[in-house]
Amino acid sequence: MDTPVALVTGASSGIGKATARGLLQRGYHVILWCRTTASAHDTAATLRRDEHSAALDTVAADLTDFTAVRRAAKDLKAQYNQIDVLINNAGVLKKERATNEEGVEETFAVNYLAPFLLSHLLLDPLLRAANATGEARIVNVGSDAHRGAVNFSADAMSDGDAGLTAYMQSKLALVLFTNELARRLKPTGVTVNCVHPGVVATNIWRGPGLLSWLVRRIQWFLNSPETGAEGPLYLATSSEIEGVTGAYFDGTDRTTPSIAAFDEKAAAELWDRSMELVDLDPNDVSYNHDRI
Repeated sequence: MDTPVALVTGASSGIGKATARGLLQRGYHVILWCRTTASAHDTAATLRRDEHSAALDTVAADLTDFTAVRRAAKDLKAQYNQIDVLINNAGVLKKERATNEEGVEETFAVNYLAPFLLSHLLLDPLLRAANATGEARIVNVGSDAHRGAVNFSADAMSDGDAGLTAYMQSKLALVLFTNELARRLKPTGVTVNCVHPGVVATNIWRGPGLLSWLVRRIQWFLNSPETGAEGPLYLATSSEIEGVTGAYFDGTDRTTPSIAAFDEKAAAELWDRSMELVDLDPNDVSYNHDRI
């Protein structure tokens, strides 16, 4: 396809939907990754109507279900030879502890392990795009909440707490992953960056719990989804950051993540444990153009 292709997870509402809209307005063909078929259909219909664009496809898969993620990624690779942009946007904040089929706490599964798995599964079309155009981009939507997870350990993936603690740990893991994947992919032209979109009024604050109640009470002070999407859109499309990789942004401003984000020992332990939990064999994974 001559039109650049961008995949956005968590695209049915909030930052994801606003990001998808912005990509359409910039001339991208957009793949909406939503949790359910109904939400994917509704979101696509709204965007087609509002933007007068048919440059949309949909994927319906629950990111807590790694088998479903694999199935969806396989279908995408059959349909798209190249993917220019992958935006790992989907995020949750589970108020009570729940685990997926692999026994992983669901906040950690959606916010970190699903991006880890999906980025690996879609390496081939990303590498082809980089080979053809000079660059492809992975954008991980993180949070400055990663600065609070000073006691991060890889054990949090399977037996950590739920709620805000799990959320902070998952976002720190995402920054560590961004840095390491960027290092591995640097020679290929596939860049990997992480962005804090600000505190945004989205569905993540729905549900019970004191934190959700407090945030809803002050939601008029929060960023709109459109404002939250400015950072991901900048990292996905701007020529100003061509070649920039392994960086952390607050909106459109490059900044420095927490000290914990540079912990090489934690990053190495996290990477190895992540490969196990998503059932990837390190011997089968290559981070260069030889794989395509």
